[in-house]
Amino acid sequence: MINQGDIRLAISHLQKLGGIAAFINVGVAIATLAVAILLIGIPTIADPSKLADLAIHNPLPLLLQDGLKFISVATSSVLILALAAYLRRDASALLSVATGFGFFSVLCLLGNTILSLYAISQAATYDQATSLGSSQLNSIIGILAMAAISLDGVWCLLVSWTALKSQRLPRFLCYLGLGMGVLSLLPPLGIIVLLLSILWSMCIGRVLLQEEPAG
Repeated sequence: MINQGDIRLAISHLQKLGGIAAFINVGVAIATLAVAILLIGIPTIADPSKLADLAIHNPLPLLLQDGLKFISVATSSVLILALAAYLRRDASALLSVATGFGFFSVLCLLGNTILSLYAISQAATYDQATSLGSSQLNSIIGILAMAAISLDGVWCLLVSWTALKSQRLPRFLCYLGLGMGVLSLLPPLGIIVLLLSILWSMCIGRVLLQEEPAG
């Protein structure tokens, strides 16, 4: 029979994994920015026809980007669970709703990544520029990306609000999370959110690794 000590130990391990995942997210965010700006280029990201041409003639940057998304799917899942456990003392419905939004965001990101890889393979194999340009598949990929960002923003917003009420996280970190959550609802500001997420993830990682789980 599982006793309270076993539960506390499991939560402690999950919390530490969450802290590690948060720091991995820092590296992923920095690498994502580097790939987007240095290898793909902002003008290319904004132009579907240029993306299609890149997928046909030099798909490596896009493959790197999708690889980083897969890592983000894994680390984000761990972090969502870790923060839910860390804030479990506040057993409100809001925390459960926040966790649900977090996992919906992860599912959208996973779907976006899988379809993106499929579209890249189609473009590279059949040399069809429309596969990443004006096709219906490209539209679905874009919708899933926007949904992932927005749902992640709602998760960050609700988790930060819960932490602020329960005083389980530093106030500045809660306010930073609230700001990120609001900005995430505005997709054109995605790069700003990505930059802020580096600081947020570093701080969250430090908290999860240093503090003992609540009883």
